[in-house]
Amino acid sequence: MPTLTPPAVSQFSGFTKETIDFLDQVHGHNSKTWFEEHREVYEQHVLHPFRSLAAALSPVISEIDPAMETNPMRVVSRIHRDIRFSRDKSLYKRSMWLTFKRRIEEWQDSPAFYFEVSPDLYRFGMGYYDVSRNTMDSLRQVIENKPALVRKQLAAIEKIPGMTIEGRAYKRALNPAIPEEFQRIYQKKELYLVANREIDDLVFSEALVSDLEVCFGKLAGFYRFLRDLKTG
Repeated sequence: MPTLTPPAVSQFSGFTKETIDFLDQVHGHNSKTWFEEHREVYEQHVLHPFRSLAAALSPVISEIDPAMETNPMRVVSRIHRDIRFSRDKSLYKRSMWLTFKRRIEEWQDSPAFYFEVSPDLYRFGMGYYDVSRNTMDSLRQVIENKPALVRKQLAAIEKIPGMTIEGRAYKRALNPAIPEEFQRIYQKKELYLVANREIDDLVFSEALVSDLEVCFGKLAGFYRFLRDLKTG
């Protein structure tokens, strides 16, 4: 069987007004008929720029961790929703994203970099998706045993404009003796760093690439810290 060559990915030049309009309209016209009528818009203004952005960011991601998956055909999300086990039977998603994660079977317990666009905002950052309790317990052990190391990582995050620490947290205090400066991550069931921005001129510009390169570069130290929790 001949090997299929993936379509060429051009240089990223920014998203377009049509990108935002399509993601906005797909929510109210969530039918296969509507989607097929607008498939060309989706491919030209949503899918293609996302793949181009993924390709543009691949060098900085590979420098941070060569084990990351950077193939644009694999890191960009699907617009189609998996409705088999969901109460929401909408066929298509209202947002699109790309995720750079390691090429391992247990990727949920390894942090990932991501970028997402919806009609109202775009967001990016780094963290876990569906992380296990064991991995978060490993993080808590580091907080308990190496507070200076964790303090250094938190200080680096605070230097990134707009970056916040998010994730579901336990309501009951797991260890009240832990200093307050660490409680915001000690209490987490999951952990990710995110910068939320309203749709602005940057998202329509090729300059988005350099902006994300800088931000991802600043997150590299914390990424490696989380990545190495189980092996460090």
